[in-house]
Amino acid sequence: MTVYDLREGQSALIKSILTDSYTCKLLTLGLLPKSKVTYVRSAPLGGARYLKIDDHYVAIREEEAKTILIEEVM
Repeated sequence: MTVYDLREGQSALIKSILTDSYTCKLLTLGLLPKSKVTYVRSAPLGGARYLKIDDHYVAIREEEAKTILIEEVM
């Protein structure tokens, strides 16, 4: 399961990032393994996901969201 698969309001823990092309950017934004990620909403015209990572908010492209592996929070 990836961040792209989350529904609005759903949370999960980040397991890893699949691709090297976005890894540095995503880690710099705070998307670290074991961080809690919550899908807040998508951009009005699509193409971006607005996420809450621990205590801050970031927007990432859908292509980037598809590379972030997650595990559901119980």
